[in-house]
This record gives sequence, C-alpha cells and structure tokens, in this order.
Amino acid sequence: MSGLLTVYAFDELWSLPNIVRYGLIALQHRGSQKYVICLPSNGVKCIEGEDIEISNYAIDHLAVLASYSDKEDNIFYVESDNDKSIAVIAERSWSKIYEFTHELLNEMKKGESSLEAFKTTILAFNKEFDEAIPSLQIITNFREVIAWRNFHGLTPLVLGSYGFDMAIVSSESIAVDILGGDVKKFLGPGEGLYMSRYLTKSFLIDKYIDCGLCLFEMLYLARHDAIINGVSVYEFRKAIGKELAQYLDKEVDIVVGVPETALPYAIGFAQKIGKPFELAFVATGGRRRSMLLGDPFEKMVAIHLKMNPIKSILEGKRIALIDDSMVTGATLKTVSQILRFRIGVRELHLFIASPPLASICPFMVMKLDVQNLLAANLSNDLAKSYLEVDSLHWLSKDNVNQVAKRFSLKFCGKCFGVDFFGG
Repeated sequence: MSGLLTVYAFDELWSLPNIVRYGLIALQHRGSQKYVICLPSNGVKCIEGEDIEISNYAIDHLAVLASYSDKEDNIFYVESDNDKSIAVIAERSWSKIYEFTHELLNEMKKGESSLEAFKTTILAFNKEFDEAIPSLQIITNFREVIAWRNFHGLTPLVLGSYGFDMAIVSSESIAVDILGGDVKKFLGPGEGLYMSRYLTKSFLIDKYIDCGLCLFEMLYLARHDAIINGVSVYEFRKAIGKELAQYLDKEVDIVVGVPETALPYAIGFAQKIGKPFELAFVATGGRRRSMLLGDPFEKMVAIHLKMNPIKSILEGKRIALIDDSMVTGATLKTVSQILRFRIGVRELHLFIASPPLASICPFMVMKLDVQNLLAANLSNDLAKSYLEVDSLHWLSKDNVNQVAKRFSLKFCGKCFGVDFFGG
C-alpha cells in the first residue's frame, strides 16, 4: 500500500522541493521505504529513491508522488510515443499497470483529450479484468494531472487547497494539513479530479460498486490525526477501545497499547474500565510499520526498534495489552516474550480491536496469505498458548457494526467474513 500525493501550483513561480519533501514525510507511515516523484521534464520523468532528500532535483510547480514499501512493485510506469508522454502511479501493486498505461497512451494518440482517454481506458479495464483497479494518479507532458479514487471506495482520496494558489490531492487529510492547506472535499468512489494550467474540474465515472472503506484504513493504516469522510480517526479508535473493554473479565493494574497504532484503543479501553493507561514502550529511530514489511528479519528488527519496554511501569503488573489487529501473530508473540521474560509481568491479557481475520482480501488492498493468518488456522485456546498470554479476546463483528453505524461509516468486511460493516 502506498500513500498518493498530487501537488499542483497554478502560479508557475512556485518551487516545490520542500513541499514535496514534507508531503512525502507526512505519508511515510503508509510505506516509508521508497518514494517516487513524477513530473513533466523533457516529456515525463519519474525519480525513485529510498530517502526524502530531493533538493537536487528541479521540481517546479507540479508533481505527482507516492511513498511506498520496498516490498511493493508495479507501483508506477512511464511510457512515451512521439510527442506524448505519461506516467501512472497506483496506490498499490497492480499487475495491469503496464497494459493500462499503454492503452491510455493509445487512446490519447487517437486525438481524445487526456480526461476522455482516461475515462475510456478505465471503463475498458473495469470490464475486461477481474483485478480491482486501485486509485490512480496520471501526469502528462502537457502538464495535466488526473487523480482518481478507485471504483470500490476501499481507500480514501482527499482534495485540499492552499488558498487559490495550489491544489493538493492526498490519500490522507494529514498531508493537506501539514502542507498548510485546507481540506475541501473527500472524493467519492469513482470520482476524480482533472487539473491543468487553466482548468480544474471534478468528474465521476459511475460504473462502480461501493463496497465501503477498507476497515484496515481506520484500524491501522491512517494516522491518528487524520480525518476520513469527516470522521476523526482518533475518536473512532477510542470508541472501538471502549467497546473492547466489555470483554475484560479479570482484574488488571494497567492498560498498555502496542506502539503506536494501538494507543488510542488502549486509551479508550482504560477510560472505560477506570484503570491507568501507561506508555509502556519507547521507539528507537524512525517509524517502521512492521505489518507492511515482507522480510521476516526486517519485520523482527522493526518490532524491536519500536518496542523497547519501560521496565519500572510493567514489572510484576497485571496488564491489559491492546493491539489494533492481528494477522500472523508475529508482533504480539515478540511483545509477549519481551513482557514475560525480559520484564517479568504478573499476568498478560491480550485484547484485539478487530474481529479475527478469516480470509484473504479479494481486492488485494492488504496482502494477506490465508495460510499465515493466525485466527484462520488456530483455535482461540491454541492461539492463546502460542502467544503465551493468560487470556485472548477479539472484538466481535457486532461491536464493529455498532461503532461504524454510530459514525455513519460503511466498511468492507470481506477479510473478516462479512460483506460490510455499518452502512
């Protein structure tokens, strides 16, 4: 999964290196290992790298970019033919990105406008291929940009502005905030934005099936300070934590969260039961999203870097440990061993702020292998033994449905064994 960002300054006096740099930093949590920046320069060129030092590149008043994980491929592609050149950036690995870029260029060569060529190509690919089309960004050598949200509405796309000078389109509202802009609109499924030097217009391709937002967006991917469809991610996560607290059936001394995505759940949990929330772990170095890493060694390093325990808070305590989700159980197995054998906690009760994962994601928003899903392969008792915890509790599907309805949100729930939550 990547974080998409488009920056289009309508005054050509703007220079964007620092804006691009801080925009990428704002979206690092959605990828963090690599970035790509595409801009019109002798056609269209794309710069790919593994850090955010971009001051050496001549980025003028527009750019489309993404921050993504080093295990992702097929994220972007550039193609040129005679006087036309385009680049396409997808929000996740997409096996059809090469064919799509080629067909889009062919449509443009027929004399259609870039926007009409895009609509024609999207509809053709939606009809001919089974793989769900991700959200896309397109830039042409004619300094045109198209940012488009996927048909199914699985991931968000936000339009913001910096006064009348600049348009910002981002996977998350937080990039707009950090760049000093104002959020103007949350794009709907199949909705896009076309931008050129003298024209900005929205458009809708209405041949879509609204499956709802991917639940992982609110549970894990988005930053705590993001707003999605008008809803505070932080407040949503606290509400989930309060629902989770009803499963507590043992006495505990403190509540802690697995850093850092689970902290709001733990705060809501602690508020509900009237026990102290404690910051139990301290991160070392930059943030790394361990669930997004493919290499087992890199995953293990990432877990240890973000989870150095504060011994004085934890030693000898009965602990309610909260996490946002559990996929393979690797992170929580490591945390459990740290708490039991390095620290010596008295009891460890684990609470997961989502239902058990039952199957793979049919849209490949999250790359899940059913053979590695802990909940799909182990009973609750076996999972508890494997994780070395005294009790294990999952949030029910009914609880998620209640909170989703309270916030007027609809979520895709296929990997949890239901079609959707809320609605």
